Amino acid sequence: MNCKRKGTRLEHKTIAQLKAAGYTCIRSAASLGPFDIIAINPLGLRCIQVKSNTWPRPEERESLRNAAKTMPPNAFVECWRWDDGARKPLIKSIDELPL
Repeated sequence: MNCKRKGTRLEHKTIAQLKAAGYTCIRSAASLGPFDIIAINPLGLRCIQVKSNTWPRPEERESLRNAAKTMPPNAFVECWRWDDGARKPLIKSIDELPL
């Protein structure tokens, strides 16, 4: 499976989990922005970068941190990492990732 196809599959898997938890989700199909998925519920929003097997590279982390500064206070910026064969992702907020 090529990388783009794998990423799309994992984004859809992430959306399914979020919808099951009561979120409305928007997927950035072209991946032009820093986030792959925006998930919204009455309490706030989650801006999510989905990765496979690795955490974001330093330049991606910097881009996520810069984008987080422009978000409202009720927004959470997260990275969801799906390891091969995992049933659930590893989830970290942007603040938990190394500088």
